[in-house]
Amino acid sequence: MTARWFQGVALAGATVVAATMFASTALAAAPPTPGIQVTDENLKCTAGFAAQGKDGGYYLFTSGHCDHHDGAPWNYDQAVPLGKITASEEEGDRRDAAVIRLDPGIGKPAGDVGGRRVRDVWSAAQIKVGAPFCKLGAMTGETCGAIKNVDGEVVEASVYAQPGDSGSAGFVDNGDGTVTAVGILMGSLDGDDNTTFFVLVQPLLGRWGLHILP
Repeated sequence: MTARWFQGVALAGATVVAATMFASTALAAAPPTPGIQVTDENLKCTAGFAAQGKDGGYYLFTSGHCDHHDGAPWNYDQAVPLGKITASEEEGDRRDAAVIRLDPGIGKPAGDVGGRRVRDVWSAAQIKVGAPFCKLGAMTGETCGAIKNVDGEVVEASVYAQPGDSGSAGFVDNGDGTVTAVGILMGSLDGDDNTTFFVLVQPLLGRWGLHILP
């Protein structure tokens, strides 16, 4: 089985904007939330779950392969400064996640996923093959299917995605206005955009000292 790891979507061009213009735009921008598009100088990815760290700072998950390890700033909402990646993992098809630490001026992000509060986070032992499963991506929106397999810290699901959806929050809709957090979108099966892979978020919370925002 060969997986195709989304490399994000390359930006068509870069626009240099004055810092004062960034500041005024940031004041008018809505709080960042799971599912929005996040960009650096070259790539478009998707923001996954919102979290808070033991340091009191706020974070957004995304994919580890979105991190070029160059300290580049990330933006949202048409070039509003968001923050920088402060932790990431990328290890073939086993690990692929990162977190963007939000600039203090951004304030608290919205934690809901598509308007639904995050109720809890599943560990690998709680995940059942066949369970309904969805993701919320910046490119293809919310798409749903079912969990096909769990292998270590990776979930395989029948959920459609495209490049640019990397980092999407993968979740179970509880049907009561809440969701259960499961994973972060890594990529798809080579030649099959309806078979996708998610790295579990629960182990990442422990490793990086975070908790998911409700």
